[in-house]
Amino acid sequence: MGAVMTEIHRAAGLSGARRLRELFARPGVVRLAGAHNPLGARLAQGAGFGGVWSSGLEVSASQGVPDTDILTMSELLGVASSLAAAVDIPVVADCDAGYGNAHNVMHMIRRYEASGIAAVSIEDKRFPKVNSFVPGRQELASVGEFCGKVAAAKDAQRTPDLMVIARIEALIAGWGMDEALSRGEAYARAGADAVLIHAKGSSPEPVLDFLAQWTLPTPVVVVPTTYHTITATELAAAGAKMVIYANHGLRAGITAVTDAFASILRDDRTTGIEDRIAPLATVFDLQGMAEHKRNEAVFVTSYETRLRAVVLPGPADATPSSLRDHRTTALRGCGAENTTFTGAQGETSVVEALLGLPEAHDGPTVVVCGDVLVEAEPLRLLAAAAADVAVLADVSATPRRDDGLPLALSSVAQGGRRVVQGGAGEVVGIGGPDSDAEFAGAAVFSPQGFAALRAAAEKRRADAAPAALDDLIADLLAAGVRVRAVEIASGWLELRTAEDAERAAALFAAPEAGR
Repeated sequence: MGAVMTEIHRAAGLSGARRLRELFARPGVVRLAGAHNPLGARLAQGAGFGGVWSSGLEVSASQGVPDTDILTMSELLGVASSLAAAVDIPVVADCDAGYGNAHNVMHMIRRYEASGIAAVSIEDKRFPKVNSFVPGRQELASVGEFCGKVAAAKDAQRTPDLMVIARIEALIAGWGMDEALSRGEAYARAGADAVLIHAKGSSPEPVLDFLAQWTLPTPVVVVPTTYHTITATELAAAGAKMVIYANHGLRAGITAVTDAFASILRDDRTTGIEDRIAPLATVFDLQGMAEHKRNEAVFVTSYETRLRAVVLPGPADATPSSLRDHRTTALRGCGAENTTFTGAQGETSVVEALLGLPEAHDGPTVVVCGDVLVEAEPLRLLAAAAADVAVLADVSATPRRDDGLPLALSSVAQGGRRVVQGGAGEVVGIGGPDSDAEFAGAAVFSPQGFAALRAAAEKRRADAAPAALDDLIADLLAAGVRVRAVEIASGWLELRTAEDAERAAALFAAPEAGR
């Protein structure tokens, strides 16, 4: 794509119609490619075409119906507006015979103009039209009727930029050159911004003859669908301003897809066509995925940075479904949108469960032992801890179980209260019988902290040494990793035995019974 085209396409604040008028005002020919969906429009823009032709034939074919005014104006407008929204280059819409009389044309102009269409093309056939290349009926409207449509179109537009292209079908209908020229002149006098001379023979001579005899300053548009041996440069030298390749994308796609499908069925696999079809990366590029990712980074909390939760293996028979549901609700309450349950003890180990988690996660990870139940509020406090590693530490005076992990904390007990001197409280070691706190079975890890946890788990696996989360926390402390202590005095229960689970289920059932 040339620098001039790029400059026009990227001009800030210019509508498609204004960009098209600037292209018409500059030297050289304007080339358009037909499309029937935004993907085709982006392919045309990427190839370097100056604009897109919203092709009635392509749109009709894509819907599996003939190009005979079967689709409604609203259906065709929906496609044309989607093309205009998808590309920076101007979109010219094929509007058949204007969808009715002058009243319909005026309504059509207002709708297409409001949708950002740069120009509309209306042909001088009777409604309903038949595609110009279909043998048989090609009925033309009277000159007076069609001039009324052109004048109505110009009167209906709200800004001066939208271009109205009057399409002359006299050569298609076999009415001759004189009729084509006289009709073109009448349409130009009625206000058409350009005229399109259409022909269906294999020779470009009729179109070249028209261009040679055309004396008005109104630009001429051509569509070399059947007379394809002549170049756009040669047509421009003969006097054409715009050249439309109206349906070649559709036809190329039909051939390519037909060949690809036949190859798949013939070979019973896709290997034979993989080097001939677009890679998925190209599809993502055409979808605008790069811009989508940029916007997501600015305006949306990306999935990779959200809080994730992991529940480690716990006793298979110690967590009834009601408690599992309560645990899931609590984890959602702390901001974890997705929770991974790693199974029951005996199915997998804690070490294997941790090492089986995806490493590529840029957000924090809350890890909860499978043999505890933690309420949402302690989990919220834990998730908010600004540390690479933080653990819930129960500092209540309740007698502690022998199977718990005792913790020594940096906070100091004074008069029944605990005070942190100089910053956030930390775990300073594994305590003894008179320890400051008990590990409450939940911890949060930053990406760096989770990497340290994985390293500790990998070492345990290499040494064939089984480990619970308690053991891995102890390993991190022994390795000198700083562990933040989030002190709580309630909000969690052990689920290490069937008796624990029964007590917990009864505890949560009691409030329900009282409601």
